[in-house]
Amino acid sequence: MELRHLRYFKAVAELLNFSRAAEQLRVAQPALSRQVRALEEELGATLLDRNHMRVRLTDAGRAYYVHTCKILAQVDMAAAAVREVTEGSAGELIVCNDWHLGGSIVPAALNEFRRLHPRTDVVLHDRRVHDQLALIANRRVHVGFMVRELLGNRREFECLDILRSRLVIVVPSSHPIAERTDVRLAELANETWITVDRKESPQFIGIFTRLCRWSGFTPKLGPTGTTLEGIAGRVASGYGICILPEHMALTMGPGLRAVPSDCAPVELCAVWHREEKSKLLEQFLDVLRRHAVASEPAKAAAPAAKRRKR
Repeated sequence: MELRHLRYFKAVAELLNFSRAAEQLRVAQPALSRQVRALEEELGATLLDRNHMRVRLTDAGRAYYVHTCKILAQVDMAAAAVREVTEGSAGELIVCNDWHLGGSIVPAALNEFRRLHPRTDVVLHDRRVHDQLALIANRRVHVGFMVRELLGNRREFECLDILRSRLVIVVPSSHPIAERTDVRLAELANETWITVDRKESPQFIGIFTRLCRWSGFTPKLGPTGTTLEGIAGRVASGYGICILPEHMALTMGPGLRAVPSDCAPVELCAVWHREEKSKLLEQFLDVLRRHAVASEPAKAAAPAAKRRKR
C-alpha cells in the first residue's frame, strides 16, 4: 500500500465519481479504477459499491475514509513541519550556557531570537564549560558559550567571538590594591589564589597557571570553589584573591573590588560543531552577531582608565 492509493480512494470517496476524481487527480480513469481495486484487494474488503448508475461508499468504505483523512492530514502536517525546519521558520534550538559567563549579550540575543521565531522551541541547558564541550562534540546541543582560550586546539568546533573582556583581580574591599585602577600580575606573586575546582574546569587552571608563570611566579593555590558564588564567598572571607573576566566579576556582589590586570583580554565566544547544519542555528548566530556589534560602541565610549594609584 502506498500513499497514492489513499489519495486516489479519498478523491473517489468525496466525489463519488471516477471520471471527476481522475480529472482532479490528473490520472487516466482506467488507471484510477485499477489502483482503487488493488487497494480493496489488499484490504480484503469492498470500499465502493459501483454500478453503471452511481458510486457509493460501503460501510467498510466509510470507516476507511475517516482513517484515510486522518492519515493524509498527518502526512501533510509532517511534510509542512519538515519544510518549516528546513527553512528555519520552526523547530528546536538547543542551547547550553553558563549564565555567569555569558554577560548580557547572550540573554538579549535569546530574547530577540525567540521574538523573531515564535514557532521555534528554544531549549536551554545550564552547563559548565567542560560539560558543554562534551555535549557539542556529541551533537546533542546546537551551541554553547565559553571563553575561547578554554577550547584549546580542538578542530571539530567553530567559534564566533561575541565579547572581549579584561581580566581583573578580585579582592576584598580591605585589600591593599582594592583602590587601585590597575595592577601587574607579577606584583601578586605572594598572594593565595582562589580558583575553580580542577574537576570543574581543568582548562581554566592550566591557563591561569601559564599566566602566572609568564609573569615570573608559580601561583600558591588556596581553597577552590565549584560556583562563582562559592569563589566570591571565599575571596570576601579573606581566603585569597582570584582572577576573572571583568563581566563575570561585576556580578560578584558587595564587599569585593575588581582591579584591572595587565593580562591580555579574553574572548567570550559561541561554540558549535563544524558539521552542524541547522538553519535555526545560522539564524541565531546572525542575531548574536548583531548584538556583539551593538555592544562595541558602548565599550568604546567607556571612560579611559585613570592613572594607577600608588
